[in-house]
Amino acid sequence: MEYTNEEINEALASENPWKIVQSRDFNGHGTFIAGVACGTLIEEKNFSGVAPLTTICAVKCKEAKQGLKSFYHIDTDEPVYAETDILIATEYLRKKAAEANMPLILCFGMGTSFGGHITGGILGEALRTIGDTKGAAVVTACGNEGNTSRHYRSDILASGEDVEVEIRSGSRHGFTLELYSDSPQILSVSIISPSGGYSGKTIARHGEKRRVDFILEDTVVNIEYSLLSYESGDEFIQMRFETPSEGIWKIRVFNETRGNAYFDMWLPIRNFLPPTTYFLEADPNITLCCPSNNANLISVSYYDSLNRSIAVDSSRGFARNGNIKPDFAAPGINIYGPLPRLGNLYPLNDEEKNLTARYDFRSGSSMAAAITAGAAALLMEWGYGVIIRLH
Repeated sequence: MEYTNEEINEALASENPWKIVQSRDFNGHGTFIAGVACGTLIEEKNFSGVAPLTTICAVKCKEAKQGLKSFYHIDTDEPVYAETDILIATEYLRKKAAEANMPLILCFGMGTSFGGHITGGILGEALRTIGDTKGAAVVTACGNEGNTSRHYRSDILASGEDVEVEIRSGSRHGFTLELYSDSPQILSVSIISPSGGYSGKTIARHGEKRRVDFILEDTVVNIEYSLLSYESGDEFIQMRFETPSEGIWKIRVFNETRGNAYFDMWLPIRNFLPPTTYFLEADPNITLCCPSNNANLISVSYYDSLNRSIAVDSSRGFARNGNIKPDFAAPGINIYGPLPRLGNLYPLNDEEKNLTARYDFRSGSSMAAAITAGAAALLMEWGYGVIIRLH
């Protein structure tokens, strides 16, 4: 469904707005960052968005199908989105801006730890194409993964050497683990369970797939190799753990090349995995969520503007290939903004019908992206004004 500005304003003035506009924001994330970026000035609430006169075009992205979530062992109430649906949403926004002959600032408040952490994959490249066009800019949130112990970077491995990477699993919650190494390095892996069960070394060849059943743990691990990943042409190994037993799992990584090698591993972001599962020797760097690591996108981390200190949860650079990211940091702690309208989750009673809009404080990477998107809108407004006057 597509709702026009007139229909939305009619719904806001109605006693039964959802009869006119049936879409609802149940978690408040989109409402909050849109308000921070370009919410209307409300003097009695002491609130204004960064660019309050901006025209908003919002897309409510549909959540991923259960089959995709099951494949990656994502079992959570947190919203999960498929890359294909996000691509459709961004293309819709690009076309609407072109039809209206208006500049486009795309605020991207989502991210993932899956991918090669260089270009952001297909989505990152699609966003780069939009951002490279005249009158458009793409602002991406870097994520909140700096303090989650979900990234591991190895030391240099000499030819024929191996290393054990330890992961503490604190629940039966399944997860997907991804390993990337620079081409032409060739690595292979084996897995040791908490009880000592050993998978044996798997074969490092393109398209290799292996299912390992750990009987004592009642755990299944699916291992898949790609020696030429789409994003960078580097080696990519995916390991999917189904109902892992609690304890220390060891991933033994072997250097099969004749020269030195190193690698990176990532677990899912905090939204998709309980905090009791993490690397025992984690590296807080290179934790920028994809697609923010794309060199041609505006990537924003965050800090505490009240005391000008770092935010320990903010994801950190660089990109996996050493590209300097993020571009800068913006305020992201205790940002004031609007909450969804009452009645999104349940019918309003008579007392609630008289309540005005609600506001609160939130923190995170998306808050910094919203502030940056508002600033980008003001710059674009100024730039277009200059162009018009010069003409």
